[in-house]
Amino acid sequence: MKKKTDASYLKALEKRLLEAEKENSYLKLKAEAFEIAIQIAEEEFKIPILKKSGTQQPKN
Repeated sequence: MKKKTDASYLKALEKRLLEAEKENSYLKLKAEAFEIAIQIAEEEFKIPILKKSGTQQPKN
């Protein structure tokens, strides 16, 4: 009986891992699409959208 439980637990973990990998792949593609859209908008409208690294927020 224990072997059956271990096998089903392993199968459930494998299924969760597969689902997590699919979601990770989807999120990577989504992030890349947002980056491309921002890059196109910056080029099109000639305005910076993303904060450049190393810059500081203006103080009021």
